[in-house]
Amino acid sequence: MKSILFVLLLSILSFNQAFAQEAEQVVLNVIYKTVHVNDTNHRDRPLVEDMLLMLGQTSSKYIRAANKPRPEPVNTGGGPTVVAVGRPMAVVNGPGITEIELYQYPGAKKLDVTASLGMQRYLMEGKLPQIDWKVKDETRQIDAYTCQKATGYYAGRNYTAWFTSELPFQCGPWKFSGLPGLILEVEDDKKEVQFLVKEIYKDSLGTDLGYGRKKPIKVSEAAFAKAKDAFYENPVASMQAQLPPGSPTVKLAYRDGSGTSGTGEEAAQLIEKNKKEAKLRNNNPIELKKR
Repeated sequence: MKSILFVLLLSILSFNQAFAQEAEQVVLNVIYKTVHVNDTNHRDRPLVEDMLLMLGQTSSKYIRAANKPRPEPVNTGGGPTVVAVGRPMAVVNGPGITEIELYQYPGAKKLDVTASLGMQRYLMEGKLPQIDWKVKDETRQIDAYTCQKATGYYAGRNYTAWFTSELPFQCGPWKFSGLPGLILEVEDDKKEVQFLVKEIYKDSLGTDLGYGRKKPIKVSEAAFAKAKDAFYENPVASMQAQLPPGSPTVKLAYRDGSGTSGTGEEAAQLIEKNKKEAKLRNNNPIELKKR
């Protein structure tokens, strides 16, 4: 109960801190295949997920690509939501589903992160990693673009990136930025972390890079971590507390990147199984060292 009250108190105290972000319009979208060997004991079973980089002139938004409407490509190469008739769902995501969204503002050297817990969205403001890239006199063709090689170190890994000045965006996938052109491919020297371009297409839907219709609550990373622990301790009760009195009873749901999903008691069993396996499985995080 204390955990649920903490989530409610955090929401109430922080509500007035939410703010409107003047967002740019998306001019280009890039789909990346992301590969992460999160368990070095099973290198043949990496986490694989498609992620979408939405680019404005001076900023970007990096989100899970699933279920995003897309027009025809010009070159080929969130918080949890479940719809159920008359029944809100408290969804717990398993491995292979990225929950956070990343917003890059290279000019301001700023990196914002949003994430959802039940019905509530949170915003954590931070600094964009400043990677000391070494641009090399080496090029290769990726899709229709001539790309140049660059190497850099970040959070315990040595990375090689391929960027193209033909697409003059300073952003890249995940937390990468700082090169004079869009980063189309980046991987560490052990090939345990990879971001590989799959598709590039223009935006014809009038999309912008804002946080959406529901304003996020601005919190510190420590406060969000505490709220997240409280939510995952009892997702159903936490989400029920977020809803107006008299709302339908919340039902538990689970899903992961392999396509496994369930609701109710089946979801509870899958969640417990995932907790036990996670202690052995996640021995190789993307960020090996804190920046």
